Amino acid sequence: MNSNFSYPKWEDIPNIDLYLDQVLLYVNQVCDPVSPDKDKGLTASMVNNYVKHGYLTKPDKKKYQRKQIARLIAITTLKSVFSIQEIAQTLNTLQTQASSDQLYDAFVDYMNHGIDPENPIIQTSCQTVKLYHQTLDLILIKEEEEIQ
Repeated sequence: MNSNFSYPKWEDIPNIDLYLDQVLLYVNQVCDPVSPDKDKGLTASMVNNYVKHGYLTKPDKKKYQRKQIARLIAITTLKSVFSIQEIAQTLNTLQTQASSDQLYDAFVDYMNHGIDPENPIIQTSCQTVKLYHQTLDLILIKEEEEIQ
């Protein structure tokens, strides 16, 4: 996980509706530094399946809004560690406790700056992602040392 990387805050996510190809480009650019090499990123098939299974609300006239884009950023980040079903269940539970913008910014604050959110679910899920990527980095360093 790139330490110079930072997720966009809620207000920095485009406030104009985007078509699927634009969403894919944006989310994959945002999440690229945290995605393992083996991960191909977010695809149209994934988004369509997320909508089909109710993990993401349907686009309005084929356009996605800020709330959906933020959810896709969170899903794309968390899916390296958790199943999509676990992520969707967690996000749905959290949305009964706070608004999407508050939840997303708490996620970003922890991922970018280590600022502990009030919600322990956000904190532990972000810690899990960070620890997973730290472990991958350590394995990579060890493999590189063995090659030399």
